Amino acid sequence: MKVIYGKSSLENEDIQPSTLTVGTFDGIHKGHMVLLERLIRAAAEKNTTSVVVTFDPHPQMVLGKRGRTEILNTNEEKLEQLEKLNLDMVIILEFNEQFASLEAESFIKRILVDCLHMKHFVVGYDHSFGKDRRGNYELVKSLADDYNYTYEMVRPVQNGNRPVKSSRIRRELKTGDYDLAVDMLGYKYFLSGEIIRGTGVGKEIGYPTININIPPGKLLPKEGVYAARVQVDNKIIPGMAYIGARLTFGDETITVEVNLFDFCEDVSGKKVRLMLEKYTRAPQKFESPEKLITALAEDEKQIKKILHI
Repeated sequence: MKVIYGKSSLENEDIQPSTLTVGTFDGIHKGHMVLLERLIRAAAEKNTTSVVVTFDPHPQMVLGKRGRTEILNTNEEKLEQLEKLNLDMVIILEFNEQFASLEAESFIKRILVDCLHMKHFVVGYDHSFGKDRRGNYELVKSLADDYNYTYEMVRPVQNGNRPVKSSRIRRELKTGDYDLAVDMLGYKYFLSGEIIRGTGVGKEIGYPTININIPPGKLLPKEGVYAARVQVDNKIIPGMAYIGARLTFGDETITVEVNLFDFCEDVSGKKVRLMLEKYTRAPQKFESPEKLITALAEDEKQIKKILHI
């Protein structure tokens, strides 16, 4: 899979006729997967290059019209997900205020047709693009004859009689049903970051943790305890994760930390991936460190049962 960053780099590429789709693709959830699989099939049927056009940063992080948006995938994580699909090419366009002012017709003509030689457009049922979000399926359809391309719409994937959408997954992860969010994603939600030094409180009470520095803007799911697995180097290590403040110790700082089972290697400074298997309980302020230790012992017993260890 070839990755091209920016319109200027795009103009220097010799790109063959393409079948493409456009979208933010935050989370690469089940709905996205249906669209992307259709894209790859259509490209093969038409003997064209399969191309995904996406954006960085997330448009809502620039426009901010719906309030603060936390992303499900960093750009690096999104590319890892797309890499698994056997796409030919991913184009990452910088989304800024100037780009946001580009008319949808100009986006289709100048980028999709002139630069990417689009021959077939696979459109998500609710996707919109361009200034004032005027670019949609109807506009794509109306310009097809002018620019000599074909098109098709991909219908939504339903979950609980409602479409699977990134915004819905965010809500469930943040305040709702973690298992429902995972079902819509199609995989366990994960956080990636570098291990940083913590306060040492966990070690003092017999439950040492690694502390993970999560990049700004990445969505942290609802606070509490999770059954988890951590990927460090080429190892997958089970453990129990905690996201939230250290309430028992009067520390309001939100942290992401994991007690790894049967693991004592020094992994300071390494980049890890935390895979959240199951939400087990909400944060709680205990009357004493001793009561916290008792609760952690119960957490460990429950989580080991969940992880079958």
